[in-house]
Amino acid sequence: MTKEEILKAFLADDLFIDNAYLKKGEVDKFKWGSKPGNKLFTVIELAIEGEVSNESDNITEKKINQLLNQQ
Repeated sequence: MTKEEILKAFLADDLFIDNAYLKKGEVDKFKWGSKPGNKLFTVIELAIEGEVSNESDNITEKKINQLLNQQ
């Protein structure tokens, strides 16, 4: 699977629709690297990128923490 396919499969979970992060059918519009304006989606992309590139968990965690600490 490509990174974009993994992202879309993850975002297809009903949890994102139930919690109003996405509307039905909106997942199909997402492209890898698009800027949705929501840090949650960027965190998910960072986690997928780290996993696909076999990055250590510590490095991925640092990147996510940096993103979340930005204002």
